[in-house]
Amino acid sequence: MRQTLLGLIARRGIGWLLYWLAQLLLPLGRPGRTIARPLLAAVLWLQPDYRKAQAYYNYLQALAIFPRGRTDEALELLRGAHRMVPDDEAVHLDWAVALTMANRYEQAIDVLEQLRRDDEKTLGEEQFWTALGWSYLRTGRFPLAEMAIKRADEYGVTSPDLRLIRLLALLAQDGWLDRDGLNKIVRQRPGSLGMILESASFLATTGHRAQSQELVEALPADILPRAWRIIVRQGLNDDDLETAQWSLERLEQIAADSTDTLMMHCEVAMRRGQMTEAVAKAHEAVADKRADLDVLETAGRVMVLAGQRKAAFEYMTGALAKGSRDALAGGVVALYMLAQDRLDDARSVFRVQRSGDELACLYAHTATAGVLRAEGDLPEAAVLATRTWKFWEELPPWARTAAVREDIVPVLREIGQAAVSSGDQKVIEDGKKLLSSISGTISSSDLE
Repeated sequence: MRQTLLGLIARRGIGWLLYWLAQLLLPLGRPGRTIARPLLAAVLWLQPDYRKAQAYYNYLQALAIFPRGRTDEALELLRGAHRMVPDDEAVHLDWAVALTMANRYEQAIDVLEQLRRDDEKTLGEEQFWTALGWSYLRTGRFPLAEMAIKRADEYGVTSPDLRLIRLLALLAQDGWLDRDGLNKIVRQRPGSLGMILESASFLATTGHRAQSQELVEALPADILPRAWRIIVRQGLNDDDLETAQWSLERLEQIAADSTDTLMMHCEVAMRRGQMTEAVAKAHEAVADKRADLDVLETAGRVMVLAGQRKAAFEYMTGALAKGSRDALAGGVVALYMLAQDRLDDARSVFRVQRSGDELACLYAHTATAGVLRAEGDLPEAAVLATRTWKFWEELPPWARTAAVREDIVPVLREIGQAAVSSGDQKVIEDGKKLLSSISGTISSSDLE
């Protein structure tokens, strides 16, 4: 009993010492945090119920994984760490900054406002005002963004980023841009260019096109094509085809012959249902000697939607030869080979892991189900084919073309009909489910 008690005291003593050392290291930046994390892990091994050690371990773990793209997991760890040590200003502020970096601006504003009420020391932190001003700016609250920068100045906090936020807020409100001030900021902090381009895109997609154009045209000439491409891409991502078209027209004024511009034109036309124009631009881009893997994949996609099967196969085969991991390229090539009874070649396409969007998954899963059917594995083919149809249902309207239906439905229908005739009750049920799912695109006789 005495030895057990002494062991417990020793473990707690060592744990407390390691925790104290970790606390000394935390303020020393990245090198200190790198050492502190294994120390805190050791504390938790000695004392699993040490709540504060768990909080700071979670905090450091979040800071380590956030840059690796594990955003949701990192934010949850930061939120939990703040709950366990609510009085720690650094944990609270880093949580807010992470929310801002993850584009969770409304949440970031709530956390930052709470931090301002709870801990006046943060009002002297540049990170606090930058995150607050940027979050206000990106939610369209331009007067509040300007006010935040004024308040920061009152607390003696200034930086190129803060001056940039104020300049952008004034541009959005009044339509006037301090070009000299902008160029000075860019020279002082080249990294601010990312904020400028992101703001130009935001202004364009929120209806402030004149301000967006004013901001872009204030940049050095060699940056302009990149800026307009970003705005075109954001318009496409937001399904804002009017903004995408508007920014594309400005891009074509300065870089009409660029392969990137051709592909942007191709994609905008494709989304607008102007398939003849999209196909012509795709062929033109592929003919350019500078055409790379992305060009081949995008051109192949256009051919798929336009029903140009031979061209789609040619371009996607070229993409695979260049090392493409696109599931759409794999699906298109495999389906084409299956139609020619080239089972081994079709099977080989999926020997590497492939990924892509809903259209890509639709083709890749259909091709894989077709390979399974050809190999005689009807039960697995029926199961996969049944799951495949959900990708059609998830496609955006511009991708639900007749050509895509004509590629996909016959393969799935054949699997469904074979399943219904199999004699295996489970496979029969899967076949009926599949045929029922695609009943809107096939005749009623196929369901008999």
